[in-house]
Amino acid sequence: MDICVIQVPSYAGDERHPSSAGPRRLIEAGAMGLLEDQGHRVTVELAEQGGPFRDTAHSSAGVNRKVATAVRGAIAADAFPLVLAGSCVTAHGVLAGFDHAGCGIVWIDAHGDFNTPQTTVSGFFPGMSLAVITGDCYGDYWAQIGDSAPVAGDVIVMFGVREVSPEAERERLERSGIQVVEWRGGRPQGDVLATLDILATRVGDVYLHIDLDGFAPEVAPGVVDEPVPGGLSIADAEAIVRATAGRFRLRAATLATFNPELDGDGRTSQLALRLMEIIGECADRSGDRSPF
Repeated sequence: MDICVIQVPSYAGDERHPSSAGPRRLIEAGAMGLLEDQGHRVTVELAEQGGPFRDTAHSSAGVNRKVATAVRGAIAADAFPLVLAGSCVTAHGVLAGFDHAGCGIVWIDAHGDFNTPQTTVSGFFPGMSLAVITGDCYGDYWAQIGDSAPVAGDVIVMFGVREVSPEAERERLERSGIQVVEWRGGRPQGDVLATLDILATRVGDVYLHIDLDGFAPEVAPGVVDEPVPGGLSIADAEAIVRATAGRFRLRAATLATFNPELDGDGRTSQLALRLMEIIGECADRSGDRSPF
């Protein structure tokens, strides 16, 4: 199949952040060759700020408009969009790039990313990434980018969550209809496959979003936020990606928050490359419900 690798070298629109180097480092580490060795035809697009950082809202919107354009172009060319990004807010641009009505979301993350301006303690915009997608805040911002149709909570599943703050964010998640499988001590606190089976009764397509901080620190030390103990293993992620591809058509996928400055021995880079390889294996067979 055709795969369009979309590099987003910024963190919430800020290209000065160390994670902005993450996408380029993965390309340099051989990401293209891995996909080409699988028989895919691979192209690369760049969605960059193109000017000085102004503020998070304006700069994120500017970058995400370019992400949406790149995703829209990839899909029009029958290519699968595989996005490498410094921040989870890039999900806004990915979803804005195609008609995502009827599309669910499989989201791997250590955090809830479900705060709003009313619940957040820090005002941290990436911590509201999923709340924007469900239409709970910043609707005008998302509308500037492209298709901003809210995604219903009951077609979103989250895996790996183990740090939710403040308590109001947990309460919002519990009311949202989002199915959350938390991770504790490196183990899921719920049935992953059953959760995907329930989602499969509601949608046939999904967007796959992987924040690398969803993994245990010994697997992925090079991430933006302080690593949270007890997360996913590589085997966990492989099982989730393969189970997702076996149940749904993958519309796009994102790998986010790789920070090369904190990845001294290359473990996080190798994890990201392995995830790209697994996605490449699964994407062209997604939705056929074949066993893997």
